[in-house]
Amino acid sequence: MASTSAYSSKSELSVAQESSIDDAYLAPEARFECPICLAWLRDPLLTSCGHRFCRKCIESWLQRENPCCPVDNMKLTKDDIFPDNFTRREINQQRTKCPNIVRGCLEQLNPLDVESHLLVCEFRPPELPDNEKLRCFYVNWGCEEKFEDEPELEKHLEQKIHKHLNMISDACRKLTISQASGSSVIAQEANFWDPPSKNDQPSMSDSGNINELLKALYEKIVILEQKTREQDIIIANMTEQIQSTTLSMSKISLRHCNGCYLWYFKDFKSKISIMRNDHRNMYYSPGFYTSPNGYKLCIRLNISPYNQNSIAILIHMMKSEHDNTLDWPFSGRLTITLIHPVDASKNIKETMMTRPALDAFQKPVQEMNPKGFGYTEFALIEELFSQGYIDNNHLVVKVQAHPV
Repeated sequence: MASTSAYSSKSELSVAQESSIDDAYLAPEARFECPICLAWLRDPLLTSCGHRFCRKCIESWLQRENPCCPVDNMKLTKDDIFPDNFTRREINQQRTKCPNIVRGCLEQLNPLDVESHLLVCEFRPPELPDNEKLRCFYVNWGCEEKFEDEPELEKHLEQKIHKHLNMISDACRKLTISQASGSSVIAQEANFWDPPSKNDQPSMSDSGNINELLKALYEKIVILEQKTREQDIIIANMTEQIQSTTLSMSKISLRHCNGCYLWYFKDFKSKISIMRNDHRNMYYSPGFYTSPNGYKLCIRLNISPYNQNSIAILIHMMKSEHDNTLDWPFSGRLTITLIHPVDASKNIKETMMTRPALDAFQKPVQEMNPKGFGYTEFALIEELFSQGYIDNNHLVVKVQAHPV
């Protein structure tokens, strides 16, 4: 990902120069901060969903496989981003002091010009000798390793975080003990690790090593926050894709069941109680198909309107995207079976032929035909319990639909 922060030019700025960049430059206001690189907006663009990004950052981001807004995951294309000239003018009007103010530079700069100014500032600290440029940044804390090129140094800094923190901890413990004067060592260590205010100007009396440490740690935190934000977005997108795939797979099984569907009617006892309290309550199965491009049906189960001790099972025709290619009314054979979980010989099975003249088998004009066809007294509820049809509080209903 393209980053436009001051830390992207390490090959041009010495370590001493990097350590002098003040917190005011590193921490722009939220409205001027790019959510991708976490630095000042450069050539800002505004998305159709109302978020601002650096031009290079968002254009690089949109080159991904599934381009979307890094903030709210809204789908984006290049046509959904526009130049934000108002914000550009606001940033150009901002002024910040040169980070080398402690050395005498009184320049007040646009935040975007600080990086280039540091390369020519007459008050910049002297560059390290050539043989010192590829020393570890933590050389003052005891790390003596040297490197041939920048990538090797970067790899070392990423892999040896714990080693460097241990070095810093040991050095700070010794410093705290040596500076103790009447106050407890524990209290001084606690004060030492208090985070500095972002708006505080560096003090001439501060230890150079401590300032260098804080700047390096701040840089590492910014990089880790950026990587964490990117990973969170990737995980959210993958979760959404998995959920979508799972839903699609469940629909595939319904479309390719060839008219033979097993409905696991769960939580049977509580649902029977609900339906007995109010006969208007009914339960419907998901829609299933007689073939991938065939008729769509569903099962309805409710308390019999004529006998509250019996269940009614009926079949309803449902609207599908292929109805115009099918012959109407639906004509065929329907078989309803209550499955006994242990003894198949006890299965309750009924077969019926459709009646084309009935409204139940006409072409649906709404999501589901209000008229169903089946048995209003299919089985006694008490017998379902006593003869073991209810297994683990589930009732299994099998329906086979064969058009002719």
